[in-house]
Amino acid sequence: MPNLKKILILLAVLFVGAAGYYFTFGSQKITDELKAQVELQLQTLQKNGFAIEDRKIEAKQEHFVLHYADPVKIGRYFRSKNIDLSNEDAEALKGLKIGVDLSYLDGAYSAVSADLYPIAFPFSTLQEATPGEKIMMEKIIQEKIFLAHIDINKLFTAFKGYLKDIDTIFESEDPVTLVSKGFKFEGTYDEQFLTSSSNTIKQLSIATRSGIKFVLDKLEGEYEQEGKSIYDFTSKYKVGKLLFRDETNRGITLKELDFKASGEAEKGLASSHFKFKLKSADINEPQGKHLFEDLTSKASLKNISIAALDKMEQLDPDDDEGFNAAFKEFLAGGIVLKVDEFSAKKVREADKGKMVDGFDINAVVKIDKVTNFKQLEENPFALLNIIDTTMHLEFSNELYLVLQKRPELAIAMILFTPVSKGDKMVFDIEYKDGALKINGQPIL
Repeated sequence: MPNLKKILILLAVLFVGAAGYYFTFGSQKITDELKAQVELQLQTLQKNGFAIEDRKIEAKQEHFVLHYADPVKIGRYFRSKNIDLSNEDAEALKGLKIGVDLSYLDGAYSAVSADLYPIAFPFSTLQEATPGEKIMMEKIIQEKIFLAHIDINKLFTAFKGYLKDIDTIFESEDPVTLVSKGFKFEGTYDEQFLTSSSNTIKQLSIATRSGIKFVLDKLEGEYEQEGKSIYDFTSKYKVGKLLFRDETNRGITLKELDFKASGEAEKGLASSHFKFKLKSADINEPQGKHLFEDLTSKASLKNISIAALDKMEQLDPDDDEGFNAAFKEFLAGGIVLKVDEFSAKKVREADKGKMVDGFDINAVVKIDKVTNFKQLEENPFALLNIIDTTMHLEFSNELYLVLQKRPELAIAMILFTPVSKGDKMVFDIEYKDGALKINGQPIL
């Protein structure tokens, strides 16, 4: 299953990325001009790590194979188009080959239409695949199970497309049933940069005979690029239901997830803001069952060095010296993580337990500007002296009693006495200059 998940992720990157985001052809509408623009774009792709193979050109259509040959160049090229693809992710695509069937002026909307489908999987995926997974991949290739269709409008300002519905069984020692319905996407361009996109999935499910199951129902997503940087953006996602279950029926079910994120870049620093709401989270783990209702979280991350992030993304995984230099730059500006809220209105433990009032947590973590990097190199624990943290935790009286009964928390609850405020049990935690205090009492 891990490899199958990896396959799906790679294909999603391909379908939404390679086709919709990177084929911008100019403004000429006649077929000859379109072909000339296609030729120009293919030459650009070849200069940036792609190989074009098995090309066949006809009057109003053509076929070629897009080969992900040079991951370093590809990663750099994608990032130049404001698409965040790290070198590590690009390396995972090495060896992937995608068949592309192009049609010109096909219908009232499209200047160019394309069908894309895998004809060879990445080397890393093939190396890690079991014999059964290799049979699955062969079926995907032979039957064109993963096929994406893209249409680019005649003004070359927008695209739309879909992933062909899937309902198939991969036969193996543990047969896998894959269902995908209503996978659609669209977006707009400003010159060659993506400015907005959206996607919907009615249903995506993966199930094995042994009992492993993954279900995604009713996903709706929107993304808008605010400027020429990947760090200026807004995004929104809604999910009706998300479920994962293993062979022992352990897992998690999330319902009515609403997630929002935004980011901005100013004076070389990036900041991000996050907010999510969740109607319920039903968790079944070895330690027991838990149900959380009306979960809410608001958080932000500020003062992140854009130059440091860019350097880290382009580094070779074995370049320790380069990473150390980028990490120094990453810490140089001071970083602030703020959790304005992380709360649950109601909580239940065990099947027969009753619902009780939940908890509310907020926190601030600051990493001061680092000036003495030599000291950090000689003693990494010195990093603890530049971290300041404050945290406020409120538990309902009923929830606090429940937590006291959990073996892994019982000792902590005895050692650290809360402050009672009405119907709440409160912990105020402060860590500053290497010293820890809980409710004003020194601990370290």
